[in-house]
Amino acid sequence: MIFIRQKRGIIAILVALILSSLYVFRGYIFLENMPKAGIALSFDDRYIKEWYQLRPLFKKYNAHVTFYLTQPDSLSTEEWNMLRILAQDGHEIGCHGAIHTQSIPFVWRNSIQEYLDIEIHQALKTMQSHGYIPHTFAHPGGSQFWWLDQKLYQYFDLLRDVSLKKRKLGNWVFERNINEINEIYFRPNQSKSVSALMIDIGNELSEKEIIEVLVKARNTQSAVMLFGHKPLFQSAKTGQEYGFEVEFLTYILSESAKLGLKTYTMAELSQFNKP
Repeated sequence: MIFIRQKRGIIAILVALILSSLYVFRGYIFLENMPKAGIALSFDDRYIKEWYQLRPLFKKYNAHVTFYLTQPDSLSTEEWNMLRILAQDGHEIGCHGAIHTQSIPFVWRNSIQEYLDIEIHQALKTMQSHGYIPHTFAHPGGSQFWWLDQKLYQYFDLLRDVSLKKRKLGNWVFERNINEINEIYFRPNQSKSVSALMIDIGNELSEKEIIEVLVKARNTQSAVMLFGHKPLFQSAKTGQEYGFEVEFLTYILSESAKLGLKTYTMAELSQFNKP
C-alpha cells in the first residue's frame, strides 16, 4: 500500500509539472495568430530631429512606430516638442534607459537594484515629468538576462531585445540565414521578451531578405519586428554608419503595404499577451 501511494504521489507530481510546463510554454506549443499579419518598426536612442523628418513617410503609409528614447534628461525643449508631435501622430514613445548602459556588465560590477535605480527609475522619472508613461522597454545594446527581465516586468509590458543576421566577435564573424531567424516574429501569448531584426546598414540586409521576412509574416499571420537607429537621408559612404538609409525604410514600408501588412507599435503588440 505504501508503494502504491508513493507511486501515485510521483505520478501526481509529474502531471502537475507537465501541466505547469504546458501553461508556461503554451504560446509556443499552441501557436496563436495575430488578428492581422503585420510589421512592428522601432527606432532606438535619441535621434529626435531625424525621426521627426520621417513624419511625411509614416503618414504616406499610415504607419505607426515606436521610438525608444534614451538619456531623456539631455533633450532640449525643441526635441521634447518634436516628440510630443510624434506621439500625437499615433507613435509610441518607449523607454531605452537613462544612461544607455549594457545591463550584464553593469550588474556584474554593481547590483540589479543599482541598475534599476540608475537606468530605469531615472529614465521613468524624466519621461513621466514630460507626460510619458512608457509601457515597453528596449535593452541598450541588446544586453539582457532572464533574471533582470523578471524585475523589468514590474515596470513594462514588453521588453525588446536585438537580433542580428551578422555578428562580429573579435576576428570571428557569425552569419545566420534569414530563414532561420525565427525569434523576430511576434505571436500572441508567447513571451513578454521579444527580439527585433536590425535594419541598420551594418547588418547588411538585402531587399530580397526583407521581402522574405515580410512574406513569412503574412503567411504565418504574425508580426515581424524590425528596428534601427539613425535615419540616413543620403547614401552611406563607408558602410559603418550607425543607422539605416531612409530609402531602405521606404522600401520596407512600400512592400509591407503591397502585402497588406498592418503596422503595430510595440505597445500594441503587448496587448495581445494575456495576463
